[in-house]
Amino acid sequence: MFQWRGEVPRGLPDWKDEEKQHLGEELSDVLLYLVRLSDICGIDLGKAALRKLALNAIKYPVKLTHFNSDTTNSPVSLNVNADIVNDNKNKDDKTTLVVNSDGKS
Repeated sequence: MFQWRGEVPRGLPDWKDEEKQHLGEELSDVLLYLVRLSDICGIDLGKAALRKLALNAIKYPVKLTHFNSDTTNSPVSLNVNADIVNDNKNKDDKTTLVVNSDGKS
């Protein structure tokens, strides 16, 4: 659906309701496939996602992240247990993850 549209604005203001509904159906297909695949593979998808967010927070620290001041994507802090990253070695450690309101870390 996005192949011919290029970059699209937040909320898809120029899209018809039918197009948004179709997009929702396509995204649901992807989500259901992903959940099924993770189940078949024995992957805890929630834990894997949290671990990936924590790893990204380490790889891309806040001080190196640039926020566009002319958008509403202000950063939001989220504390993530370091045991997610360190495979439960030290549960007292914390990693602070900053995520934009659009979900990008």
